[in-house]
Amino acid sequence: TLSSSSAASDVYKRQAVLQPPGEAAAPGWVVHIDAAGTLLLQPLREDRVAADRSVQFWTLVDPKDGPRSLGLVEPGERLTLTAEQIGAVRAGQLFELTLEPAGGSPLNRPTGEVLYIGRAVMASVD
Repeated sequence: TLSSSSAASDVYKRQAVLQPPGEAAAPGWVVHIDAAGTLLLQPLREDRVAADRSVQFWTLVDPKDGPRSLGLVEPGERLTLTAEQIGAVRAGQLFELTLEPAGGSPLNRPTGEVLYIGRAVMASVD
């Protein structure tokens, strides 16, 4: 039984709670990364977005490499990405949702207002 309980404690995943900048008590989305590296972006609220705007999901591993788009998000809807789509997620990795022009940022970086932001942390799976 000791080996089975220690094996279970070796299984980890990462999570990030995305909140509006400067608002620690207003979570809007949660990022879950399972042991296989699959990412689930789960809404905690449903925001309204104007028809001429899109919400874009970004990650930043290393500031010198710049942010990388993970695609567009429909407000209030879950998004699942495979490990191949997102790559390895590290503790402290930044995730954010920005308000962009319809169809997403015209540049290879966020151009609009940051709606939600958070960093990945290691979480034990029990």
